[in-house]
Amino acid sequence: MPLYTVTTRKSLPDQKREELANLIMNVHCGLTGAPETFVNVMYWENAPLNSGIAINVLGTVRKGRTPDMNQTLQNEMAAKISDLLLLSAGEIEMSLFEMPAQWIMEGGEVLPEPGEEAFCEWLQKGHAE
Repeated sequence: MPLYTVTTRKSLPDQKREELANLIMNVHCGLTGAPETFVNVMYWENAPLNSGIAINVLGTVRKGRTPDMNQTLQNEMAAKISDLLLLSAGEIEMSLFEMPAQWIMEGGEVLPEPGEEAFCEWLQKGHAE
């Protein structure tokens, strides 16, 4: 968690997939402070999308951040995806879906609330890896 599902009309080359996954992780972690080990990216390629849309990114993220933070996360991620894939803003759909942390497990442990990672004993010991 978070899980970002990237849906594209056409397949992406392996290098672009890797670059995009790293971009998503870096933007998410850079803005939220979440550990990198939490970020997962999944691809669904050659999918039907709405007319004019080249990529759809749905991020399932932990609930508890401010609306401003979520908007910043969406805006920055969409802008960087646009730069990486040479797409216009209109060709990108970006959505976030919030899920309570207590509904999510990593490495057999329930995730801490956003901002409480430093107080999470199992995470500090590296059991989530």
